[in-house]
Amino acid sequence: MDKIIDPLICNWDTASYLIFSGNVFGDFIYYSHLFPAISVLILASILLIQNPRELANRSLFVIAIIFSCWSFIDLVLWATERTDFTMFFWSILIFFDLGLYIASFYFIYTLLKGTMPPWFVDGIFFLLCLPLFLLAHTKLNLVAFDFTNCYREALEGPLWQYYVYPVEALIAITILIMGLSIALKKSTTRSRIEATLAVFGTFLFLLMFSAGNIAGSLEIDWELGQYGLFGMPIMVAILSYLVVKYQTFRANVMSTEALVAAIAVLLLSLLFIKEVVNIRIVTGLTLVMFLILGVLLIRSVRKEIIQREEIQKLAANLERANQRLKQLDTLKSEFVSIASHQLRSPLAAMMGYASMLRDGSYGKLPVKAQEAATRIEESTRLMAQSVEDYLNVSRIEAGHMKYNLTDFSLIEQAEHITDDMRPIGLKKGVVTLFRTSVASKGLVHADKGKTEQIIHNLINNSLKYTPQGTITVIVRDDIQKKRVYLDVLDTGIGMNQQTLHSIFTKFERGSNANTTNIHGTGLGLFTALKLAEAMGGTITARSEGEGKGSCFSFELPLVG
Repeated sequence: MDKIIDPLICNWDTASYLIFSGNVFGDFIYYSHLFPAISVLILASILLIQNPRELANRSLFVIAIIFSCWSFIDLVLWATERTDFTMFFWSILIFFDLGLYIASFYFIYTLLKGTMPPWFVDGIFFLLCLPLFLLAHTKLNLVAFDFTNCYREALEGPLWQYYVYPVEALIAITILIMGLSIALKKSTTRSRIEATLAVFGTFLFLLMFSAGNIAGSLEIDWELGQYGLFGMPIMVAILSYLVVKYQTFRANVMSTEALVAAIAVLLLSLLFIKEVVNIRIVTGLTLVMFLILGVLLIRSVRKEIIQREEIQKLAANLERANQRLKQLDTLKSEFVSIASHQLRSPLAAMMGYASMLRDGSYGKLPVKAQEAATRIEESTRLMAQSVEDYLNVSRIEAGHMKYNLTDFSLIEQAEHITDDMRPIGLKKGVVTLFRTSVASKGLVHADKGKTEQIIHNLINNSLKYTPQGTITVIVRDDIQKKRVYLDVLDTGIGMNQQTLHSIFTKFERGSNANTTNIHGTGLGLFTALKLAEAMGGTITARSEGEGKGSCFSFELPLVG
């Protein structure tokens, strides 16, 4: 019969803060627990802070919490002298053990897919965890406490060896197969490499973690099993490489902070090692980790410096190009202004002579000749309007447009223009109406000629795109806001949302504009808006859709 060891004979010390005591037989234990746990917490916390909504960042943070809890509990088992503590913490360790593998599955899935797994996957993991909830408090989890030696160990039951370990192996293999299958389906080589590295790092961590636990369980040498914990720093190093190289987790540059933190953890862990031989081993491992992370950091910084220099060169070239474009734009505006101004006189002469020919000033013309003169006059008028539009745009862009601001009634101005343009609408079968709904006199302080041009432009625009129906001009005011509005409503072709967003852009016309009017430069509304804004107003447009008419609202400050 084995001899029962008295705790007093073993000289068990009382643990401070549950994890610090002389009961820890190997000085290497603290290093193997603290370094992996703190390193993954640092990386996961940085990624979560950088992008808290990313599912993969959340999953990695859950892994960090579970692994840290597992490491803390395992340190308690090494340090505590109390058998009740050993039995309690060892019994709950099974939940964190299996939970680490489940969290790793969710991490790889969310990282590669960008979404959570289907609902039935949650159901499968719930069923896998159910035996733990039902049997963790029984002898199937822990058989007894071993008093035959001074190692303060519990004897694991079949729930560990015949259920948890096989299930963990199955989950790890599933992660490898699923991850690689998803990685191979990625569209680019970069994304395939990125996914493969993430899967490989996670699987390697789980493989080393399982090997350490199984070795400790079967060989009853738990100090040997602590080497399995270094799978976590390897996984952290691979994930850090993905962050630096591929920006996998959409995090900002954090390699410097991570490297400094990792070195600090390594040096802190050395304080818990007393024997020189162990210090040499740990220092060697520390040096390897430092070199790996340092090389990654140097390559990243060097690449970033090169990219920054290239960006600076591109920015300088872009600045020179912008300056040249501004000069060319100014020259273009000046050329258009000169050309437009030079064209106005001959066009006016052509339009005048065509009108005189049509009216019979040089003798009565045959009917066909009168029709030809009418077409010449109409075409010349359209060309003159286009020239005027170009001239106005060039003046506005060059800042040469002059405004003569006076007080006048917008109501009278709008009614007068509407009356003048009514005959033009009647020729097309369009009825032009005028309405007022004002509580004031409708006085505005603006350029009368520019205001007339805007109103004429808006009504003429509606006439162009209203094959038949009505155009209603309404003047209204808002005393509280001190604004007066002129609305031009038509029953024309209307506009879709895309056209509404671009209708006031230079050279832009509606997608359905050519169905009713092929003449147009796309400058009229642009010019009208710029003139309105220069006088303290604005112009807006709305429409319920194509074929449902449009409404243009011209707004100016109200005087008095």
